[in-house]
Amino acid sequence: MRYRRFTIRNYRAITGPLIVDVGKDHLLPVIGVNESGKTTILHAIFAFDWLNDNLNDDGRHLRDTANLYTTSSPPPRVTAELELTENDILDALSEAVGDGGAADVAAKYRRKRKHFPSALTITRDVTARRYELDEALFPDAGFNHHLARAMVALSPYILFFDDFRDSIDEKIEIVGDGSSPPSGWLAIIEQLFRRTDKQLSVFSLAKLEERRRKSVLAKVKKRLNETLTKEWQNFRLDDSDALEISLDYSRDDSTPTQPRHFLKLEIIETDANGDEHYFFVRDRSKGFFWFFNFVMKLEFNPKVIADDDHNTIYLLDEPGSYLHALAQTKLCAKLRQLSGENRVIYCTHSHYLLDPEHIPLASIKVADKDANGSVTLIPIYEHKGNISERRSAFQPVWDALHIKPFLLDLSAQRIILVEGIYDFYALEMFKQGRAVSAMPSVGASSIQYFVSLLIAWRVQFCVLWDNDDAGRASKASAVGTFGSEIADDRFYLLPLLGARRKRRLEDLFEDGDILMFKAKMSLPANASFEKVIASLYYWPMRTEILNAVSRNTRNNFEEVFNLFKID
Repeated sequence: MRYRRFTIRNYRAITGPLIVDVGKDHLLPVIGVNESGKTTILHAIFAFDWLNDNLNDDGRHLRDTANLYTTSSPPPRVTAELELTENDILDALSEAVGDGGAADVAAKYRRKRKHFPSALTITRDVTARRYELDEALFPDAGFNHHLARAMVALSPYILFFDDFRDSIDEKIEIVGDGSSPPSGWLAIIEQLFRRTDKQLSVFSLAKLEERRRKSVLAKVKKRLNETLTKEWQNFRLDDSDALEISLDYSRDDSTPTQPRHFLKLEIIETDANGDEHYFFVRDRSKGFFWFFNFVMKLEFNPKVIADDDHNTIYLLDEPGSYLHALAQTKLCAKLRQLSGENRVIYCTHSHYLLDPEHIPLASIKVADKDANGSVTLIPIYEHKGNISERRSAFQPVWDALHIKPFLLDLSAQRIILVEGIYDFYALEMFKQGRAVSAMPSVGASSIQYFVSLLIAWRVQFCVLWDNDDAGRASKASAVGTFGSEIADDRFYLLPLLGARRKRRLEDLFEDGDILMFKAKMSLPANASFEKVIASLYYWPMRTEILNAVSRNTRNNFEEVFNLFKID
């Protein structure tokens, strides 16, 4: 059983339908300006699973869910499409009505329809916390609600990782006897015990003889430190080779009739003299605090069985906010690895978490609000908006691609300043070893800003505009601003072809080549030019595809580079 997609309606600022396709994109970064609704999308998906109702600050994702952008808001609803087998449905029936009753219910269904569906949709009313089976498997709504709950319980886990502002208690109290599932950090510690040895439980500590208890704690402590040290090598927040956590048991007998039991976690630091110093986790840096939270909740999450972590939905809100640049880069690789068997959706403002070596550009989505204030989720290559909005939302992407106009990033070779990112992709792919680099602006009218910077930094450059109304107007304005001494041998329009009155950079490609690109990369026939070029730029077999490009397309790009007299 696995999730294909989620559809969100009327949840806070999402009017919807807003679709998140996790079947298509296993790794889905979401960017956008502040207050664009990124976290709202994560909360809505998290709210679908009833097993999460008491998590996330005791149900923060279930509170204040009404859509405030409408005067009369329908109930918030989150729909999930599930791919499943007949055995999955039978297992859910057994959970809902017991093994004996499941066989009778299944037999009655088969007499009507013969086969159970291979996919179905389940909708949750977040306010009423009721489920509906849109396939209407059975006529009774109450039965469908209970069956849907069973299906959700058997479905892949939906886990939420916020920025880990929740504190870690100095002492974690062992409450209860384990007969009911623990919550919070006690649940994570119990999972640590179980992962160490299936026979161990944190709830048994109080009953053990002291020497036996010390042996158990030593075994669990070893597993904990091995896990943390392994991940420490990946993130390395300081120069130490390893870290050590102590794990101790204590008992409070201030109320003799009802003693209390605790576990205490402390960080052990050893100085140059070999002396040990003990610190609470909260006393360390915010970066370490984040690291400890992330690793513990990832490796010892009580909802995930150790050998069954596949198709899990991981939701991460601003991961690595407190990590330095190198650690964020390593976290990006970790998220990519995690998405191999699972689905990872994360919101970020950090360009380090959009490293194109790990993150396909086409997978990035932009959270935005439409004219009515409703949150939308748009593929990056389809996003539209005014220049300032695009620059603000896309800045992490420009940074991740190492193309922001920063003095130390510019080489001594000549720069071709172009209107946008797709012009950048095209020229970079066809420059054929020339000593030149393209640099994108964010639209024709923004070029003058970058011209000023390049002049100030004494970089050799030229400018290329599309030969259309916007490009011609922008070039004329730039000539008026900078004068003919600069413009005469630096400012260019794409040469017109024949009797055509306009020409854009995308017109340099023959139609047959675009069709060939789509076929080679298995893109849909209606894929936009922008998606095709962005996908090709990061395609592993790009060189082989470009070798098959037509002579006409090659000649068109030769003509452009000849404008600049660059060998």
